[in-house]
Amino acid sequence: MKKIFLSILIFLIILLSILIVSRKYIQGKDSDFYVVVKMSVGNILPEVADSINIGDYLIDSDGNKIFVVIDKLEKYSEVPVETSDGRILKVSHPINKSLYLTVKSMKPSKKLVLSYNRVSVRIGGKIIFETSKTRFVGTILSLDKE
Repeated sequence: MKKIFLSILIFLIILLSILIVSRKYIQGKDSDFYVVVKMSVGNILPEVADSINIGDYLIDSDGNKIFVVIDKLEKYSEVPVETSDGRILKVSHPINKSLYLTVKSMKPSKKLVLSYNRVSVRIGGKIIFETSKTRFVGTILSLDKE
């Protein structure tokens, strides 16, 4: 009788240990991470493009800092032009510029689901963003963890 009781007790201890270990180490715990968003801002005036700088904060309608600009690539916008012989060419716009911005969330998150001014930030979405001095429309290209 003692052997059966001892065997059951040892079995329960082993089973409990396996459950504790699997819960903590095998399943893993959701860790917080920052969300990095890449976006394009097309066909804007040079004054608007020049007013957006690395280190600027994207703020929501309440003035809260949601994202910080960590990278900026600027180039002239490209537009289609039809030649006299009917060919369509892609040429640089003489005035307007396009930006490719990389921004990082200010607060860590457990998911790649973010919202900005009550609009869900999703790949392909167009969202109106604001800095302290500029407002522009960005198209979301990617969402990544950092």
